[in-house]
Amino acid sequence: MIEILFLLLPFAFYSGWKTARNRYSNNQKKQRELSGHFVKGVNYLLNEEPDKALEVFLNYPDIDEYTAETYQLLGNLFRNRGEVDRALRVHQNLIARPNIKQKQKQKAMFSLGQDFFAAGMLDRAESVFQELLNDNNLSKNIQKTTVCSSLRTIYEQTKEWEKAIETSNCSNKLLDKGTTENQTNEKSLIAHYYCELADEALDRGALHEVDLLMNKAKKIHKKSTRLMCLAGDIAYHQQEHQKALNNYLTAIKQDSRLLSMLFTKIEDSAKKVTGIQALQNTLLKLFKKNKDSTIFEHILLLAVKNNDTSSELNKLIRDELSSRKISVESIQSASEYLKQNLGDINSQESLSLINTSLKNYLKDTPTFRCMHCGYKMHDFLWRCPACHHWDTIDHI
Repeated sequence: MIEILFLLLPFAFYSGWKTARNRYSNNQKKQRELSGHFVKGVNYLLNEEPDKALEVFLNYPDIDEYTAETYQLLGNLFRNRGEVDRALRVHQNLIARPNIKQKQKQKAMFSLGQDFFAAGMLDRAESVFQELLNDNNLSKNIQKTTVCSSLRTIYEQTKEWEKAIETSNCSNKLLDKGTTENQTNEKSLIAHYYCELADEALDRGALHEVDLLMNKAKKIHKKSTRLMCLAGDIAYHQQEHQKALNNYLTAIKQDSRLLSMLFTKIEDSAKKVTGIQALQNTLLKLFKKNKDSTIFEHILLLAVKNNDTSSELNKLIRDELSSRKISVESIQSASEYLKQNLGDINSQESLSLINTSLKNYLKDTPTFRCMHCGYKMHDFLWRCPACHHWDTIDHI
């Protein structure tokens, strides 16, 4: 609870200053009373009695703009600590106060929506955010784009993609005078939502609906790699393997991270149209261009299945294992290839290459980790530099 004390210190200074300033005024008694309540509440917090502290803070009859801000921050801190029930009490109490300003009430409502979301009460969180979004007098401190983002998070979690699209369109209109980057991000999200709907339609076999949804996504974000993958899935579903392969390969050329997800379908389509060796050659060209270890790993997987003994592949294996840091998955695939004695790499050289690749992999990898907070480090330390606990360091 010590962090709560530091959070409330500005309020303590304010109370003291205000009391000193008005010591000769008629409000002197009131200020002393306020300071007394504050000190009593802080004492409860320091004694790890947050419920008693809340009773003191929330039962104080007069809250001005300064105390309201302090209580607002206190509620947020409770939520961040996982004490959502206490956060709800603070923010609901603030909203019920008749004498706080409109912008402070709106801010408390936004925090209340976040509390409900943290508690898993998504319908109530949605209701609060919708009320804020419909408020034409929403203060600049809580912009409608922020409320839209919170609503969108709810709809993503509940998979209500139509509502997510509607909310994103609303947010996009609000960004007309904003940055191009933000507008691009919004359009990318809307394209994802249409693709989610298209995936659902594809699972139902509603191909006409899939086409309509994809066309809507294209209008929003033409260069979406997900659209390429979806086009490949439709072609694959219809047994049009050449078309599927073309779409999949176009997607991985744009984003090679997708290869792991698409590899089974790519391999299956290649077997039926171009052959595995043609696919191998395509991946080799792509790897030479971007040096992505994911592609190297799948080149080796294909080589094992295809018994590829080409000198080009063996040279590639020698170069990659001896000179670069590659992923542990790639090392495992390389060892599988070398174990089969394919090509001109003998057993002794194979062991040497695997040993070298492991050294390269471990060179910059932390050796120790704090068992309390997870912080990783290269050297053993008695005390964790992150969480400051003693005797918590162990080998990874």
